[in-house]
Amino acid sequence: MTSLEIKSFFDKEGNILPELISDSGNGNVKELIEFIRENNRDQNYRNEKLNINQLRKFYDTFLKIYNTKIEEKEKKVQLIMLKANAEYSAKRLHTNRFKDFIKNRINLVVSKTGEDFNKNLKAFKLHFEALVAYYPKN
Repeated sequence: MTSLEIKSFFDKEGNILPELISDSGNGNVKELIEFIRENNRDQNYRNEKLNINQLRKFYDTFLKIYNTKIEEKEKKVQLIMLKANAEYSAKRLHTNRFKDFIKNRINLVVSKTGEDFNKNLKAFKLHFEALVAYYPKN
């Protein structure tokens, strides 16, 4: 398990984990950003810095999915396509750690149904929003 993977957005009481939306605590958003941006030229796992514009495009696409008034099943299809777009982007731009971040979070959301789906989707929105807010401008 890499340091960017999570198993849940919530603690045992059902509250969103504070480190997912703040800059304090172990595994907080700023630490996640550092890990995503770490330039790693390993031949098997090349990672280049994702810039703020690239991140905002993914976030904007996610917000469109989040805000549309469509059924859960269709939202899941669109989220899975967002994951596929991150995969494609990683191959072109070598942003593998961001791809892994998106993949992990979307898998957590789409594995749920009903109210659990909506709760996880909202938690991912808050987490993604915090990531964009703290992300360096260049």
